[in-house]
Amino acid sequence: MNISIVGFCLGLLLLIIPIYILQLYKVNFLYKILRATLKMLIFLGLTGVCLYFVFQWNNIWVNVLWILLMMVAGTIVTTMKAKLNIVRHLLPVGVGVFSSALIVGVYFLLISFGMKNAIDTRYLVPIFGLLIGGIVETNAQSLRTYYMGLKYHGKLYYYLMGNGATQREALRYFEKRALEQVSIPCISKMALIMMGYTPMVMWSMLIGGSDVLTAVGLQIMVLIAVFCASVISIVLTLRVASKLSIDKYGKLKANNQE
Repeated sequence: MNISIVGFCLGLLLLIIPIYILQLYKVNFLYKILRATLKMLIFLGLTGVCLYFVFQWNNIWVNVLWILLMMVAGTIVTTMKAKLNIVRHLLPVGVGVFSSALIVGVYFLLISFGMKNAIDTRYLVPIFGLLIGGIVETNAQSLRTYYMGLKYHGKLYYYLMGNGATQREALRYFEKRALEQVSIPCISKMALIMMGYTPMVMWSMLIGGSDVLTAVGLQIMVLIAVFCASVISIVLTLRVASKLSIDKYGKLKANNQE
C-alpha cells in the first residue's frame, strides 16, 4: 500500500475538523496543535529519511549503528521524562535500556524469525525500535516513583535499616513500587486489548498486506516482549542507580534527583 503526496496532504487536512471544533468552544489549543504537528512532521520526516537509507543498504553494521543510536536516544529520553540529571543517571538508565533491549530483542528475533532472517533490516530495526520505544514511558514513570519515594519517604528506609534490614532489603520496598509502575501499564494493555487499547502493530501489518494470523501473532509477541524488556530494564537500572542513591555510609543522598 502506497500513499501519494497528494493523499498525504489531504490526510493532514483532517486537522481542520478538531481545530475548528476546539476554536468553536474557545479551547485555545491552536498553537499547541500546530507546534505538536510541526514537531511530529520534522521528527518523523528526518527519521523516515534516515530509515530509507538504512533499509536501502540493508547492511548489518549500519543496522547495529542505527540500533545503538536508538538506544542512546531512548536512554536520554527516559532520563529526561523521569526528570533526572542526565549526566548522573545516564549510566544506570543506559545499562537498563541497552541490556534489556539486547536480551529480549535477540531472543525475539532468533525465536520468531530464525537465524536466517534475524539480521535482515526489515525485522531487526523495527523490532528493536518497538522494544526501545515501548520501555521509555513506563521506565520513566518507574524511575520517578522510585526517586520520589526515596525523597519523601526516606524515613521508611532508615526505619527498616534501624530494625536490622540490610541496605538491599531496605531499598526493596521502593524498587517494588517502581516495578508496579512498569507492570500495571503493560498488563493493562494486554488485558484491555480491543477495549481500551488499540493493537496498532496488528492493524498496521494488515494495512501493509500481512495475513491475519501473522499480524495477530506478532501483536501478541510484541506486547509480551515489551513487558519483559520493561521489567528487565527497570530492575537493572535500579540496581545500578542504588549505587548513586546511597553514600558510602549507607545514607540516602539528599540530591538523588539532581
